[in-house]
Amino acid sequence: MEQYLEATLQYKQQVQEQYCNACNECINMEAENANNQNNADGEDANQDNQNDQAWMCDGVDTSTCYDECQNIENMEANGYVDASEYTQCVRLENANQNNGNNNNGNNNNGENERQYYAGAVCASSGTRIKIGVFYDEDCSVLDESADIEDFMVNDNGAMKLSYHLLKQTFVEGECVASCVDEDQNANQNNNNNNNQNQQAQTNELCQALYEDAGKCESAHGFESGISQYDENYENQVAQEKLVCEFISTVSSGAYDSTGEIVVTAGRSILAGGTTTTGGQKFALTFFILGSVGLAGYAAMLHSQLTKGAKADLARQGGAMA
Repeated sequence: MEQYLEATLQYKQQVQEQYCNACNECINMEAENANNQNNADGEDANQDNQNDQAWMCDGVDTSTCYDECQNIENMEANGYVDASEYTQCVRLENANQNNGNNNNGNNNNGENERQYYAGAVCASSGTRIKIGVFYDEDCSVLDESADIEDFMVNDNGAMKLSYHLLKQTFVEGECVASCVDEDQNANQNNNNNNNQNQQAQTNELCQALYEDAGKCESAHGFESGISQYDENYENQVAQEKLVCEFISTVSSGAYDSTGEIVVTAGRSILAGGTTTTGGQKFALTFFILGSVGLAGYAAMLHSQLTKGAKADLARQGGAMA
């Protein structure tokens, strides 16, 4: 999750900066257009420039974008802290003070000396990401009873977390980003020059996520060309079968959110176990029934042999008498 958040947050931050820059440009262009409406020469000169920059204002609402961007820029002054600053396991500077306050000033047990850390954690059954409080510097031991906003204090008092940027990394029902990176300015110029041969580039976000991800290429029809990738792809080629089997196991629900093995029939979790296929269940049942049958047959033989031996001894005893 750390690699995913690092890449997506960087991308969303760039998109946000571009949006606010475009907002300023579009507002300025509207103002210039209004000032030059009565100047024919100026209007013609500015019209050509505005046509070249028109793509910049697509999707920009100049009536609301300025206030939106100002709220983001002045977030701290408005009493908010950007939640994206706490996604990489950050030491909470005010942890000792606030933990002492939360314990109603009872410091005799040394609880106020405990250090806390903040980091990203999955929430709402994996559909959301929030900032949690952890006991360790690796953010692996979650304090489920703690509220991150209890630790958000600066010189101006208590602060709140703003998820305006972080929530864009787990949007529901839409793509986080388009993997086609098109330079709209270049596209505009190429369209003006009737150049339709521009090759689309891959978004850096998609490239970063693809490089860091575990991949099963053969399942998507890339098997014939997988060995033709560059030298950095040798490990993927060598481990293709193993990676595909592992991804298939994970996708089938063999593991829970903690990484433990799930036996789906009983919905119980067994560390070190694995899910079983239909063939494996049949073989296991066959061997169990076979073992029971052999055990019964062995008991029958033992009983017959025992009775036969007693009968022989009885006959021998009668003859001797």
